[in-house]
Amino acid sequence: MPPSIQVLPETLANQIAAGEVVERPAAAVKELVENALDAGARRVEVDLVDGGCRLVRVRDDGSGMGREDALLSLQRHATSKLRSKDDLFAIATYGFRGEALPSIAAISRFTLLTCEAGAAAGTRIEVEGGRVASVEDAGAPPGTSVEARDLFWNVPARRKFLKRAATEQAHAIEAVLRLALPRPEVEFTVRENGRVLLRLPAGEAAAVQEERAEEALGREVRGRLLPVSAHVRGVRARGLAASPAIERSNAAAVWLFVNGRAVRDRQLTHAVLRSYGEVMPHGRYPAALVFIDVAPRDVDVNVHPAKAEVRLADARAAHEAIGAALRPALASGAWLPLDGTAGVAPARSYAIAPADDRTTRVAEALQRYGERAVYERPRWQGDARSGAGVRPMSEGAANVRAGGEGAGAARPAGVVAGAQAALIPPQPYFAGLRYLGQLHRTYLVCEGPRGLVLVDQHAAHERMNYQRLRRAADERRGHVQPLLMPILLRLAPAAAARIAEGATDLAAIGVEVEPFGGGSLAVKALPGPLASLKEPSLAALLTDLAEELSASGRGESLERRRDALLARAACHASVRAHDALGEAEARALLGALDATDYGARCAHGRPVVAEWTEAEIEKRFGRDYESHAHAAPPEAL
Repeated sequence: MPPSIQVLPETLANQIAAGEVVERPAAAVKELVENALDAGARRVEVDLVDGGCRLVRVRDDGSGMGREDALLSLQRHATSKLRSKDDLFAIATYGFRGEALPSIAAISRFTLLTCEAGAAAGTRIEVEGGRVASVEDAGAPPGTSVEARDLFWNVPARRKFLKRAATEQAHAIEAVLRLALPRPEVEFTVRENGRVLLRLPAGEAAAVQEERAEEALGREVRGRLLPVSAHVRGVRARGLAASPAIERSNAAAVWLFVNGRAVRDRQLTHAVLRSYGEVMPHGRYPAALVFIDVAPRDVDVNVHPAKAEVRLADARAAHEAIGAALRPALASGAWLPLDGTAGVAPARSYAIAPADDRTTRVAEALQRYGERAVYERPRWQGDARSGAGVRPMSEGAANVRAGGEGAGAARPAGVVAGAQAALIPPQPYFAGLRYLGQLHRTYLVCEGPRGLVLVDQHAAHERMNYQRLRRAADERRGHVQPLLMPILLRLAPAAAARIAEGATDLAAIGVEVEPFGGGSLAVKALPGPLASLKEPSLAALLTDLAEELSASGRGESLERRRDALLARAACHASVRAHDALGEAEARALLGALDATDYGARCAHGRPVVAEWTEAEIEKRFGRDYESHAHAAPPEAL
């Protein structure tokens, strides 16, 4: 009886390997461009036909190969990147398995043209379906050109899964962008049938990276990107964070790189989303480019066939480093001046009330809305001589060291260190607005340095109260006021039962309740901002808290459930839409926002402030004379 186990023919084995490495034209583009970069290329050109289905050609000006190396490169597991098993634990190149070229050659009509610098002639190798058809000398410039025609021509079962040419083209462009973002010193060009789709000139790192970020994330991020950076336990997180005004329906606009390699990592993505959590509405996602730099020995890149996933020796440090990089910039509102600045006239300055006056007004003017806590004079950070990079420091921030190590765990959200300080507006944003009045007793109407500004009074006050409630819950001291006489409330039976069941969660936010029989509840203590609520408002609050307790999934963390409850409580403790505010109260509210982390978003991630630039207003009134060239400006009449 013949054996049932057989060694696969080499061609079939290569086709199977190709299914892991090359599932679409974009994967072939990725593998070939990675080889070009590993060869030291400073210029990479990608040509496509039908999105790469009919042709993928990658040309580079790298080191090139001699004939012997060129032939060896087409054998499986042949590589110049590894010499011993020890090299596997300190990989600093893109390709190292020696699978890309033979895998691509196995499922295409393949041509390799390569030449070393100074060589009299290059080498051309043609392969069809994995079998070498010809090897000959050929004239060629230094570098390598690889053509893969008719991908999957001999594997029709795989070819039928390819999408429309436009879809495959988009994937190929994205593959190039993911390789181009960490390599500003390299020029990239992508063409389709000779038409340039993407041209990325090389240049100075910061400028080039921002230009390439626009290509990756969309042109709407132009001028709305914040550079961020932090170190935690030997892990560096850096990159560009888009303004929270850039919202997406999924996390696809969060691009992650580890040591220059584009990766997918749920834990690192979660770190980015968590950092943006304070400023994004529920169900909306941010845009950001995040680069993680670690020692090569501390990352395993050999855990995925396409090297799209990695394993970090200290994943928690990377998570903390991302938070330490992103949170200070987002908490400080450093992104506010970036929104709507395109085409804006030079900013005018406005007088800002001294900190003493502002904080006094806050304490007095908001008293009737339950603001019991004492507003201390803000402590300012930055260069006192120049006024650069100053903003109120979070409570307790003065005692936190400015160094990056361990910042993710220890630094309060509003503290900005090192290069971050330059991101902070040179003067408080909200206190610098000129208050004009109230619109529909809901919005504070202001003039800002760039145009018209509306501030949602409820959202603004809600954010302030949320921060105070959360700080009190974190500190577990003060701010919780036992009531002289418990307040008895009667709720719907389901709500009362849910409140009684969630009493421990409510105590964590300073709301102490006990069942009193017959569906009644006794409220025994409240946090400061809620202490002035009357019975009807308090009943409405507990009903909302009951809904929140019901909506919280059992899989959610205690911290997440607590924050959701705090957000509900902050809403009830705040001024409402259609509440009349006097000028002193409005100014106090504006001034206090500058001392509030994440002051430009409410506790639910909704915007607090909206801005219409002078240029937008002039366009609305037809005063943008460039678009109305037929009409002379009034000054010319």
